[in-house]
Amino acid sequence: MPQRPNDLRPWESREALFGSELRHYREAAGFSCLQLSQKIPYAKSTISAVERAESGCDRKMAVEADRALDARDALTRLWDGLFKGVGAVPTWFTDWFKREPDAMHIRSYQPLAVDGLLQTPAYATALLDGNEGAADTRMVRQKILTRSEPEPPNLLCVIDESVLYRDIGGRGVMRDQLGHLVALSSHRVRIQIVPCVQHGGLSGPFVIGTFAGGNEVAYRDGVLRGETTVDREDIIRLGEIFALIQAHAYPLGQSIELIKKVAAEKWS
Repeated sequence: MPQRPNDLRPWESREALFGSELRHYREAAGFSCLQLSQKIPYAKSTISAVERAESGCDRKMAVEADRALDARDALTRLWDGLFKGVGAVPTWFTDWFKREPDAMHIRSYQPLAVDGLLQTPAYATALLDGNEGAADTRMVRQKILTRSEPEPPNLLCVIDESVLYRDIGGRGVMRDQLGHLVALSSHRVRIQIVPCVQHGGLSGPFVIGTFAGGNEVAYRDGVLRGETTVDREDIIRLGEIFALIQAHAYPLGQSIELIKKVAAEKWS
């Protein structure tokens, strides 16, 4: 007889609450994760990860599970209550998601895509394979750049030149995204483009946040998940790498002119 999974702790997070309710309705219907995966367009491993609160889910999954489990829209209503307007934040991103609004200064290096704080809704949705909940989360995060109180953080974002040419969502989406970068550029939002040359940042994207009192926290993105760290040695090393990357970058004015040029010549 298979061993029953360990009980969840639904009070620990939104993901844990949703996962425990999904498991409750699945078991009440007499389905295993495998049997449920055969009725909805999600893998057994995905369902299991959501139930264990190791992964968030989009609204479509809640809708599909409601239908398959005859839950009378209970899961959809729960998803809306927990995540609508902020999206389903992956468990591994939660720590940075909570810390980011308190940052006074943010340094970001992005070699693959535009930083989430600078993305248009269409670009974010395309990048996230149509996951509107996750795209909504990014739009909510961006409010820190335009808020009145507390004072918005200073953002310095270095973007690899290849990002300007990478087709995310098609010609119109890319044209609007590059135009958005130009419009956002200011004394608080500084955007630099680093040319496609060998430099210290080829290992992947990362962000360093500086907080009141000078404390620093870093977030490093990975292939499967990201990681937030307060390890002082790691943050010092990331700061050194950022300085090396920025040393290769075009000046602010030249960077904006390059963005305009690519938008006109590549995406118009």
